[in-house]
Amino acid sequence: MPRLAESRTALAAALTLAIPLFGCGPSRAQLAVGEPAPGFALQDLDGHEVSLAGLRGRIVVLEWANPNCPFSRGHAERKTMVSTAARHPEVVWLAINSTHPSHSDHLDPAAYKRFLAEHGIGYPVLLDPTGATGHAYGARTTPHMFVIDKDGKVAYQGAIDDDPRGHPSVNYVDAALTALETGHAPDPATTRPYGCSVKY
Repeated sequence: MPRLAESRTALAAALTLAIPLFGCGPSRAQLAVGEPAPGFALQDLDGHEVSLAGLRGRIVVLEWANPNCPFSRGHAERKTMVSTAARHPEVVWLAINSTHPSHSDHLDPAAYKRFLAEHGIGYPVLLDPTGATGHAYGARTTPHMFVIDKDGKVAYQGAIDDDPRGHPSVNYVDAALTALETGHAPDPATTRPYGCSVKY
């Protein structure tokens, strides 16, 4: 599988370059909290279509992902997303990959399935080869997280947690989901996402 075995030096370089650009903290959202989440109908790795409209009435998490990004891969190895999803079994968790098919980071479905199996990831991955969905959401990094409430509105957008280096004190998505499940608005509702740029 291409580029999945990067050296520690490459990872350290990526962290050094990415953190100043995509650090945590309050940020102005491109897609504002409270706005209706843009609709989409994307295919999963088996060619089955998943639409946001079909999930109305449920809380949905969207995770922009790219297995060849050290940040996405690091969260997969630490099971950040898997463990967060497991704490909220009623929530629908979807990964979206907007990597353009011509980019070297692109994985075919078979390679992507191997990555998911190796890391115990069971939630669906949706493919956005044109980047239309990513652009509609203003997704900038992998990962970039969006939480959509039962009314189909964006309730949280930003980083998964507060530490790009892998030692977080706050899991923002976990906190946002807990707030929604108890009838409260997420606070913070917007943070600055960190990671690799989305490879549109």
